[in-house]
Amino acid sequence: MPDPARPPFAFLCADERGPCRFQRQWVLVAFGRCRGCRWGDRLTVAPGDIDLLLDTLDDHMATLRTAYGPDVWATDNPLVRQAYQEAVMTLADHRDPRALPDLIRSLETRVDDWRVLYGVGGYPQAADRLVPLLADGLRRVDPDRPHAPVPAGLYLSCLAELKDPIAVPVITDTLTRAGRHRSWTVVTDALEALAAFGTDAQPARTHIHPLTDAPDDAVRAAARAALDALTHGRAPRPQPGNRYAQEP
Repeated sequence: MPDPARPPFAFLCADERGPCRFQRQWVLVAFGRCRGCRWGDRLTVAPGDIDLLLDTLDDHMATLRTAYGPDVWATDNPLVRQAYQEAVMTLADHRDPRALPDLIRSLETRVDDWRVLYGVGGYPQAADRLVPLLADGLRRVDPDRPHAPVPAGLYLSCLAELKDPIAVPVITDTLTRAGRHRSWTVVTDALEALAAFGTDAQPARTHIHPLTDAPDDAVRAAARAALDALTHGRAPRPQPGNRYAQEP
């Protein structure tokens, strides 16, 4: 019988050593991803319990930083590295501001930065820090290989999700470069990102209009949709990246 005096999830907070501490973290990550939804039709996590689990996860991350140094995200220990990164991304799933320092550091150092692109779009309050870093990532994309190692479209979807107008020149620059290289998939992604800004993307109109006559069907359709969004503010909702995509 469970001890009624024992706090909920107390087993997750125990001061354990050895491999069990990582097993405990995977349980935390699994609970954190439930987001209050029914799991297997048997388990429901209440919002208050999610908060407790995220607090416990943050405490565990602090323990890892103490044991392995402040830059655990990039540690050489693969087990610790994966556990810590999963913890950060679980906080990011919930838009928890405690994930931000590691997300920013990853973009700055380019260490496993592909992973943080599935979470940074949820932090519009940090757009002034994130947009320049995402712009740097876009500039590193090879126009002849726009989907490797990190797709340009992933950076663009992050910028669209941040919805800060300071991203419009970045997206417009990407649109222009991709058009010169006839990288139509990236052009389409950039047009869709601009459309997400609605009337705030008006400065990009002169770059968008010629693309209504582009040789690619998808580009022409995206250009028309973007112009409609710029005129009427009917912007499509940005599609967030697949959080559980595989490493490129």
